[in-house]
Amino acid sequence: MWTTGIFISFLVGCISVSGFMFDDPCDVFPQYSGGIPNTNDFTTTVKVPANCRNGTFRWDYPKGHTMLEFQNVHETERTICIKDSLGGDVFNITDKAYNQRLGKFDYKHWACFQATSARVVMLQVDAPLELRYMGEIEYKITD
Repeated sequence: MWTTGIFISFLVGCISVSGFMFDDPCDVFPQYSGGIPNTNDFTTTVKVPANCRNGTFRWDYPKGHTMLEFQNVHETERTICIKDSLGGDVFNITDKAYNQRLGKFDYKHWACFQATSARVVMLQVDAPLELRYMGEIEYKITD
């Protein structure tokens, strides 16, 4: 009988953890209306919630460009850093304010943009020209 109780506790714990892991508002992604884009001219904007300090950006079947918008409500000096999470190293990422392209990054090392106190920081994420299943990067914001 207690084995059933342990199993049920384990199952409830797994459901809780998976809900936490996959329902994080700081994990952002483009949302399509009308199917996956089929042109490299596609552009969309994804807003990162203002209270997020770290999270992921995942892009399934990337095509074209995504503008990744970070809010800086208090206009404090902040630095946004990026690293590969899963296949995200194929993205080209540019800080639109400074037209600064992020150098190569990988899953071991963070690459950071110039610190800014701008109210909105817009990063342009360019998909590779060849079709990929998905790409994911991690971001963190430091003061």
